[in-house]
Amino acid sequence: MKVTYDPKADAMRISFSDDSTSTRTEELGGDFLADYSGNKLISVEILDASKKLPKGNLDMISANLHNFPLA
Repeated sequence: MKVTYDPKADAMRISFSDDSTSTRTEELGGDFLADYSGNKLISVEILDASKKLPKGNLDMISANLHNFPLA
């Protein structure tokens, strides 16, 4: 799993796979998007993340988790 946060876009991405080629994106509602490669869920994106998660934790989450290997 890899978690990244883009402060300019205020978006957090949680990737579950090394496969970064999305074949489709589905809106889940509430500014949540799911990316798929075929039928496999490869990532979830949270838009306006600072409104949904504590801002102070967003940079820490990205810095601490971005080096974890993907499952």
